[in-house]
Amino acid sequence: VLRLKVGDPVAVIDGCGHLWSARLDIDAALILDTAPSAPAESEPRPRQQLGLAVALVRRGMDDLLRMACELGVDEIQPLRADRSTPQAEHRPERWATILQEAVEQCERLWLPTLKPACKLAQWPNSSDPVAVGVTRRADTPALRDWLNQTTNCNGMVWLLVGPEGGWSNAEEQLSITREWQPVHLGSSILRSSTAAVRGSVELVQWRDG
Repeated sequence: VLRLKVGDPVAVIDGCGHLWSARLDIDAALILDTAPSAPAESEPRPRQQLGLAVALVRRGMDDLLRMACELGVDEIQPLRADRSTPQAEHRPERWATILQEAVEQCERLWLPTLKPACKLAQWPNSSDPVAVGVTRRADTPALRDWLNQTTNCNGMVWLLVGPEGGWSNAEEQLSITREWQPVHLGSSILRSSTAAVRGSVELVQWRDG
């Protein structure tokens, strides 16, 4: 907003599905064009929710969260994977700010939910469909193909992205026990941050389609 002048229009969002039009007043104050009870735009939360659970990474988590938010992911679950590096970033307050700024930048009306970091075994075992990104496994469907088979799904669909060292044997066994579906994200072995962004794109394209 530093480039705006007095009288210029500004969009104001609350992260809960509403947008107001406003104008910049003196001293950087904002004056709404309508009452707070009468937003210019309102949209319901998407019926199909998209979740991204991703292992903490050493670098790139800020950009990962920003892009996932701008693309349209609804819930983000940071994971303390067994093979996450000890230097992996964990800055929840900064991440919350990044998500808020990303929402403002793209004028998305719903702020994604950022969940507290946890171990994979501590992540609630719900009935939501869950896809787990894996590599070097034969007969693994592509994420896109798996999504196309979940057309009757309501609620939340999750993609799990592991650390760059891969899932541990215990985590792989847990995914089998919980009947999560292993999927691949292409023929190349991607960095965790790249895989998370690619997976987010495919999730959103599936929902939009």
